[in-house]
Amino acid sequence: MYLLQLPRFYKETNPMDMVYFGIGLGITVIVLVIVNLSRKRLGISDSGFSAPRPKSGGGFVVHKFSRSIGLDPSQTKMLSFVMKTGGTTEPERLIQSPALLDRHFKQAYNAIEHRTGGEDETQQKLSVLFATRNILESTTGGGVGVNSTRVIPENTPAVLIVDNNSYPVRVISSRGAYLLVNNPVNALGDLILIGRNKPVTLSFFTKSSNGFSIQSTVYGTAKAPGEGQVLQIVHSNAIKRLSQRRFRRRMIAAAAEFNLVRLEPGPRKREQKMVVDKRKAMGRILDISVGGCSIQTSSVISAGVRLKIGFTAGGRPVVALGEVLRVNRNRTGTVMHIKFLKVPRNSLNRINALVFEYIDT
Repeated sequence: MYLLQLPRFYKETNPMDMVYFGIGLGITVIVLVIVNLSRKRLGISDSGFSAPRPKSGGGFVVHKFSRSIGLDPSQTKMLSFVMKTGGTTEPERLIQSPALLDRHFKQAYNAIEHRTGGEDETQQKLSVLFATRNILESTTGGGVGVNSTRVIPENTPAVLIVDNNSYPVRVISSRGAYLLVNNPVNALGDLILIGRNKPVTLSFFTKSSNGFSIQSTVYGTAKAPGEGQVLQIVHSNAIKRLSQRRFRRRMIAAAAEFNLVRLEPGPRKREQKMVVDKRKAMGRILDISVGGCSIQTSSVISAGVRLKIGFTAGGRPVVALGEVLRVNRNRTGTVMHIKFLKVPRNSLNRINALVFEYIDT
């Protein structure tokens, strides 16, 4: 009975107190969830260390950047691989420097080429690598313009046009009193004599596929160490910018062979099959991109003709099916401007590697 006589140390629970307690608990839980999500998004761990901030190129920034330029998931993953291989964390800084972009993608190309694995897997990865590179190329608009012949880099391939005849040449030097280029030769390898004050046009492409053309005159000829006779062209600031191409283009001088391709009726109605002529003709590729090429040849070819083209790049064969869009004829032969219709994946990767100067002919 003694216990029953003790004072009461509790009071009856008020139902509203439970309601207020539940509301407070719910608010607390919501706040904790929001804080936790915010910490994860910012990369802050429980230990107090933080992951790279968005401006430093964390995964969140790479994905955001990739979406902004239209990269798909596989290309986004490839961009992350390129950045990791090159040791950079800032995609914006990467695309603002064409030289840095080229160097990082070349490192990634070499890493993929030298990794152990099947040939199909390697070629698939290279396809994604170059698809990513070409999107970045078109997005950035590619690099710095040219406002004078004095800033043309050495060893830039070019085309010299004299009296409507086109000759592939190379810029040897632009630093002196005159612009020096190779003295063009004819089909027999003999030097073509170009008189003093002769009007000429020099066309070339930068690495970013920006095309430029200059009108100038020949000052004369000179001897250059290791080069033989060279042309001296008067420097000019009158640079005309050509329309930018969809894909990067590289001027080269590579031996090529081609066969005529004709269409014949197939086994079924309204079907056609392609038949490759066994006879081969020879030519020289003057420039190339993944979209097409220009070939100089002594053969007589008309626009609209389809060709099977073969050449070597980096010690491996490259083949492509193309169609002649137009031809320019001069005293040294015919220059065919060709659009690629079909290129096997392996050959397309080799062309990309050649265009971006990861390999040579």
